[in-house]
Amino acid sequence: MVVPIIKISDSKDIPAVFELESHYMAELEPHNFERWKACEAVHRKRMEDVLQRTFVAEIADEIKGYCYWGLKNESAHIFNVYVHPDFRRYGLAKYLLERTEEDIQRKGFSHWTFCPIKTHPAKVFIEQLGYKFQGEDTQRLHMTKERAAA
Repeated sequence: MVVPIIKISDSKDIPAVFELESHYMAELEPHNFERWKACEAVHRKRMEDVLQRTFVAEIADEIKGYCYWGLKNESAHIFNVYVHPDFRRYGLAKYLLERTEEDIQRKGFSHWTFCPIKTHPAKVFIEQLGYKFQGEDTQRLHMTKERAAA
């Protein structure tokens, strides 16, 4: 197996990340897909704005997954993690989340949230990484994680 490279994204990665986000929307939020597509310029601008908080998984010079975080109500929040379906079950999502969490902690946060789509197939996986289930609404699971005690 080829070892993935997990790296911080840069501007040349935007088209690949945008394509993966399109896959995400079509697969996991099909009811929002057309509305998402109609706002392409807004989404590309957001990607540019969060480049320094976006991590990508690269295999053989191709981006196969991404994860990004930012601030939500002045707290750290992981907005999304997604791996192309053909590259799941190789640990890419775990590597991406771990690298993202390291960055969050390096920026001084000891607690963060993640609200994956309720139909997201990875609830058990996310809990195995130490996230605590806080509840759910009609569309999302609400998960939190804290820095492990030293």
